[in-house]
Amino acid sequence: MNLGTARIIVIVALVVVGAVVLANGFPDSGEAAAPVGSPSASVSRTSSPSDTGTPTQTPPSPTPEPQAPKDVTFMALNGTEVTGAGAAAEQLLTQDGYVSAQTAADAPSKGVATTTIYYRGGQDAAQNQSDATQIADTYFNKADVKKLDTSLEGVVPSTAMIVVVVGQDYADSLVK
Repeated sequence: MNLGTARIIVIVALVVVGAVVLANGFPDSGEAAAPVGSPSASVSRTSSPSDTGTPTQTPPSPTPEPQAPKDVTFMALNGTEVTGAGAAAEQLLTQDGYVSAQTAADAPSKGVATTTIYYRGGQDAAQNQSDATQIADTYFNKADVKKLDTSLEGVVPSTAMIVVVVGQDYADSLVK
């Protein structure tokens, strides 16, 4: 066999191997090709006639608008050693129409560094969070807004949808 015949046999063999690889590497049944030996090599994807291959996302539910202050009940708690900080926060909100569910009191723990606005969960959680965010943004320079902590449940009446825990960052400026 001469060198030219050997080259032709090698080329034909490579073409045949290439055709086999292409035929097995790109199935036409809608399956995704996976590298041989990979864990997903035998996993197939079924498709429906309406499947576009693009995942659909459910649009987020719209955030409710904050309620009028007269419809929002709250309680203020003083998380600092500054006497009257909770009462000053209560006065700040009630003078603008918010409804105090109970007279301001001391928080269960002192030494709170930053003011936090809590909202009650449950079926009205989205509305309560919107109202809490409004209070945080308007009165407390975008203070943290969090779901009501279980440690506050025993201190806060069930009628309070929002709880303002005054921290050191606002205590001195509230009490003048």
